[in-house]
Amino acid sequence: MDKFILYLIGSFFVIGAIDYITGNHLKLGGKFEEGIKTMGALGIGMIGIISLAPIFTNFLSAVIIPICSVLHLDPSIVPAALLAVDMGGYQIANKLALTTEMGAFSGIIIASTLGATISFSIPVALGMLSKEDEKYFSKGVLVGIITIPIGCLAAGIWQKINFGILVWNLAPIFVFAIILGAGLLKVPHVFIKVFNGFGKLIMSLSIVGLLLQGIDVIFGVKLVSGLTPLSECTIIVGKIALVLGGAYPMLAFINRIFKNSFEKIGEKFGINSVSVAGILGNLASNLLIFGTYKEMNPKGKVVCAAFGVSGAFVFGGQLGFVSGVAPEMLGAFIISKLSAGIISIVLAVWLYDRESKEFNLKKNGGIRNEYQG
Repeated sequence: MDKFILYLIGSFFVIGAIDYITGNHLKLGGKFEEGIKTMGALGIGMIGIISLAPIFTNFLSAVIIPICSVLHLDPSIVPAALLAVDMGGYQIANKLALTTEMGAFSGIIIASTLGATISFSIPVALGMLSKEDEKYFSKGVLVGIITIPIGCLAAGIWQKINFGILVWNLAPIFVFAIILGAGLLKVPHVFIKVFNGFGKLIMSLSIVGLLLQGIDVIFGVKLVSGLTPLSECTIIVGKIALVLGGAYPMLAFINRIFKNSFEKIGEKFGINSVSVAGILGNLASNLLIFGTYKEMNPKGKVVCAAFGVSGAFVFGGQLGFVSGVAPEMLGAFIISKLSAGIISIVLAVWLYDRESKEFNLKKNGGIRNEYQG
């Protein structure tokens, strides 16, 4: 399965590159270019944080390992729950993990869902969305976070991790998901500020790491020892961009072929075509949906945000990262993200319809009482 996905993306990489050279007649060459051009943006957000990963690991080791030992938890789950897989989550989780198996599980499965949501998706979204749309986004994220443990459980079973160990280590993630979800529901503005601040902190740290690497390369002055070699950081970013050069044309092709079917599916679930396109866009990057979020209908906004928690980047940057550092985990990675993402769509639709029904009943009841009075 892992090789099939890579070969499929690789085929579209070749097709996109040829189309780009020959004049973009298939309209896939432009998507190829778009994928390759992500290298710059990826470098700003990733090179610095990956560079600082060894330093973060030493700090967290002194604080987290003793606590996790008492609770019989694998310490790798902590950084994975806070940092995206391609923003240091994988490297730190692997170095803190008690076993290679749990390091891969935490660093890829947990970090690509919960970690990516907290350190990237929420801060970025809240910086791009209007105040009016924040309530829809918060509801969607709430639903998406609730389904994360389901996807993680499915991936752990696929990975054949001991079930008791798996459930025990997922317990804090489940509790955290409940607290986070309740906070977004009850006091969204407080949590929004926290997430925004955390996202800015991560980005600032990445720039600091990039600055240290730049001073070393340009001036030959090593201000801090123990950084991840620049060559390792840039190879990771380069591999992601190359995979995106194939993933973007592939998604564009799928969208083109099944456009009518997707529109019919959207009508069935009560979401507009922009929302359906947003769900598909999530598969590459949830950045694609934030620009068109205002054009979605309310139900579509909730559904897209819910799916984006786990479903985002499954065929985008995260896939490129995982294929570069741990290709044997691609199957578990895709299963975890798609299972949680699909369940989140169903749950979001059900909750939205239920809420709308209750609202209409109260509204109609109020009108009848007024009329009877």
